[in-house]
Amino acid sequence: MAGDMNDSAGDLSDPSVAGHVAGDAIGDAIGHAVSGSLISASLPGTAFLNSDFDIELSQTSLAGADELLKSTLDEAMTSINGTRGFLALIDTASGELVLRFTTGEGWTEDIRRLRVNIRALAGGAAASGLDSVEGATVEGALGKRLAEYSNARQGITRHVVVNGRRYWTGDVSNDPYYIGFFDDVKSEVAVPITARGGGTIGVINIESPQANAFGEEHANKLSLLARRAAVIIAMAEHQLREEALIAIGKDFNSTADLDTIIHDVVVQATKILRADDCSLFLMQDEGAEHAALQLVASNGPLSKQAESGGVRYALGEGLTGWVAQNAAAIRVGDPRTDPRWKGLFMEAPAGEIAAVMAVPVRGHRGTTGVLRVIRHRKGSLYFLPQEFTQADEDVFLTLAGQLAVAIDRTRFLTRLLNAERMAAWGEMSARSAHMIGNAVFGVKGHLNELSHLLKSDDPNRVLEIAACDVALLMEDVTRGIYRLEEILGEFRDFVLATQLHATPQDINQVMRNVAAESFPRHSKVDLVLNLTPQLPPVMADEAKLKRAFSELIENSIDFQPHGGMLTIRTSIADSDMVRELTRRQTEETTLQIEFIDSGPGLSEQDRQRVFTPFYTRKAKGMGLGLSIVKGIVEAHGGVIREIGRGGMNGVLGLSSDNGSGAHFVILLPSLPNDAPPAKA
Repeated sequence: MAGDMNDSAGDLSDPSVAGHVAGDAIGDAIGHAVSGSLISASLPGTAFLNSDFDIELSQTSLAGADELLKSTLDEAMTSINGTRGFLALIDTASGELVLRFTTGEGWTEDIRRLRVNIRALAGGAAASGLDSVEGATVEGALGKRLAEYSNARQGITRHVVVNGRRYWTGDVSNDPYYIGFFDDVKSEVAVPITARGGGTIGVINIESPQANAFGEEHANKLSLLARRAAVIIAMAEHQLREEALIAIGKDFNSTADLDTIIHDVVVQATKILRADDCSLFLMQDEGAEHAALQLVASNGPLSKQAESGGVRYALGEGLTGWVAQNAAAIRVGDPRTDPRWKGLFMEAPAGEIAAVMAVPVRGHRGTTGVLRVIRHRKGSLYFLPQEFTQADEDVFLTLAGQLAVAIDRTRFLTRLLNAERMAAWGEMSARSAHMIGNAVFGVKGHLNELSHLLKSDDPNRVLEIAACDVALLMEDVTRGIYRLEEILGEFRDFVLATQLHATPQDINQVMRNVAAESFPRHSKVDLVLNLTPQLPPVMADEAKLKRAFSELIENSIDFQPHGGMLTIRTSIADSDMVRELTRRQTEETTLQIEFIDSGPGLSEQDRQRVFTPFYTRKAKGMGLGLSIVKGIVEAHGGVIREIGRGGMNGVLGLSSDNGSGAHFVILLPSLPNDAPPAKA
């Protein structure tokens, strides 16, 4: 006798074998999964309130959630005197039902690894390849039985998922849905695991060798445990999202490059919300009559169009334009059912879109953009609702808020840097005009004097003057012209410091070339090169790096006129050095280049101003050398600091007394391992 809260079975046949769907852990979109673990699972959508979380669950770690789900399944089996059972969840990444935990005896690796054959289910056709599983073959009687049943039966577990109702049977041999793996089964009961807002996200299934072993009372007990499982899953997902949002916030705070931030947002939003694509639109011509949204980044098919800048929505146009105009979020299922939908630029054909969600990106000056995510219809369970939940919207709004803060901060920093640059240009113009004026004044004086001498009426006098004075005057004029060239050269280098033509470079080879070209052969300063071999390449402009390194070498020699030592080291930077110099944590490999000398060093006051334009302790030059070095390094995504010969013990620049020598440290990001080879 079977009990079913909904007798509608649907038309699809199903090889899920009474819901005994097994597989490797779900969640390939997040990382490599381990069977029976939620840590990397593509968790089904759940939306429970904080009041649903009791004290025990709210203090549960993600690993603890696995233990609670397994113990819930064990309790489900023992509470109704079952002998075998499993807990399966819908994998939102594939649209399939996947076995997560098993209990009882008789489970084989073949059964655990069996998954729904997605393609073979369409239209109730025969499940071709059903007797094959991932990396194994279901042979013998089991394989034949699967092939026979799959043509006509749906499976109890799939029936429960499709209808969202619990189901039990006391005689599986005459059940219209049952597909069996085990010969001893006589009774079976299955209940759905349901999200707060509705929709089945999984199933608990228990079997017994006794006929008529289960009834409504047993289904009621399992329903309570299914509710607990849903809350555990919700907590696990909540923790995953919370940790992801914290990590993203840290990245935003440590990254000034807006393009990097935008790329991270669309990638992370896709993962966190278990979506198939995410696109970001930013407002163009804000405040103007024809202001519009322009696609700037996408994690899917629209990414190429984002590069061309050809995707634009007018305010109020389509779902995306409506969000921007009204500064309100939207969540819809099939977008074709919404009158606001225009279908202009979508990440997939409308018929393949299961859900759309879009939220405004609101900065301090109003709406600056729109974030949009979609889910595709996929898998054999494509017909089930896949709408985004209120919890999804809350997370998406939080992410949009983080992005808005990052955009505002980046734009503010850009305006600040532009203001500083304009101030520097103003100061440079004034100083350059003064220095050029002095040089030109000197050249004009020498030329006037030469002209005066050459105007003598006595030819013998002219020859006498030419013999002793003209050569000296010409030398003075030449020095004045060279001085003008030097001023203009520094001015040019300062302006062009950030304009790069980057290619993969071997930093050690660049350093060897610089040393050979820039270090005097007969210098009183000893040069020591300590270059760590096999360093990863960097993306760099070789000429600009040479300019920066040669400036540091020249400075070291100039400040050691009576001799000394300059040591140049290259290595992989440790995490402490990266954190101290960049004020952020990164997992990327960073190269460290050091210039250490035995000269007079810098005082604390000098250290604070050493990279400031026009600041110098030299008798010659404009004081732009180290400012140019800093601009070149930062243009390569790196940092430079002078930390003193005291090095760093958690704090940079411990040594502030003159006489200890200078210690410049440069950090440059390296290329990934799969990058093209560096230039030799």
